[in-house]
Amino acid sequence: MSGSERYGAMTFVRDRFGQLREGRVYPCSDGEVARKVAEDRVEKGWAPGAAAFLRRGGGEFDEGETITLAAFGDVPREVRDQMPF
Repeated sequence: MSGSERYGAMTFVRDRFGQLREGRVYPCSDGEVARKVAEDRVEKGWAPGAAAFLRRGGGEFDEGETITLAAFGDVPREVRDQMPF
C-alpha cells in the first residue's frame, strides 16, 4: 500500500426519516480487513449497512477517488455503483 492509498469500512445508519446516512468510518490496514469489519457490523446488527472501500489520492478520507470493495446490507445506490465489477 502506498502512502496515498487508504482502506476503510463505513457504516450506514437510518436517520429519523428512514433515509440512509453515513455513519462511522473505521480505518483498516488492508482490503481484507475492511471487508471483514464492514460485514461484521451488519451481521451483528450494529448497522443496517456497511461498505469496505479503498481511497486513492488526497490526504484524508474525504479527498481523492473512492473504490467500493464490498457492500453489505442496506447501502446507498451510489456506493454499490462505485464497485469496480
